[in-house]
Amino acid sequence: MEIIKEIHQDILDRNICLIPTMGALHDGHLSLIKEAEKTSCLTMVSIFVNKRQFNDEADFKNYPKTIENDIKVLDNLDIDYLFLPKNNYIYPEAGFIEINSGNLGKNFEGHSRPGHFDGVLTVVNRLFELIQPQVAIFGKKDAQQLFLIKEMIIKKNIEVKILEGLTFRDKFGLALSSRNQLLSARGKEKARLLYKILNEAKKDFLQNREFLVFKKFSSIYSNDDLKIDYLEILDLETFHTPVDNTENYIIIIAAYIDGIRLIDNIEFRLEKL
Repeated sequence: MEIIKEIHQDILDRNICLIPTMGALHDGHLSLIKEAEKTSCLTMVSIFVNKRQFNDEADFKNYPKTIENDIKVLDNLDIDYLFLPKNNYIYPEAGFIEINSGNLGKNFEGHSRPGHFDGVLTVVNRLFELIQPQVAIFGKKDAQQLFLIKEMIIKKNIEVKILEGLTFRDKFGLALSSRNQLLSARGKEKARLLYKILNEAKKDFLQNREFLVFKKFSSIYSNDDLKIDYLEILDLETFHTPVDNTENYIIIIAAYIDGIRLIDNIEFRLEKL
């Protein structure tokens, strides 16, 4: 594994599969690396905690930063490059393109975290500019982020193939996340309820064909230990309210546990209603 802080021409001359991360690596990240090994490209993992996507300074400061351990983990895996850029390399004084995530970027996760997706798209676009990867892999747990990245690629005509890594869960169904490291033991137990809520919302929808599940499940599960921010059933293809001919659905959830914000989702297919 070669650790690099800047992208040089010899890298641009190679086919790269990029896995962008903010570090604090877990088994979910490692599953993305396994997907990268299936490609014919060299594997590059980037670690860059992107301050521009944090609307809360305290959240940025508290975000787990475990770079020494991350390097040890990656050094034991079959990856070719670890990209550890400095902030002024990603965001040079000479300027860079700032991406607007549009109306969708202001909804759901973007509503509670203003500017979050502008920051996400800006850094992803910058990584694509610098590295020029043939392939990039993103996890499906961050569903709205993934949707917006794919939308940006189409709009900007960026030549990169996006692979989607399945959400990696523990044996209790908790979606793995770097933020899980900040949870107490009791908090982790409560966090496992998110997957249960998603599946109960799906069951409720299949029985009643009603999209408005937030109020119902908030009244059941929200309390001092778990506060649901949003729970929405959406059309997976548009990330908007389902319509009569919707077949592919996604249910997304965000909640605060131990003051830590967690997100999750499940997808399912249904024939026309």
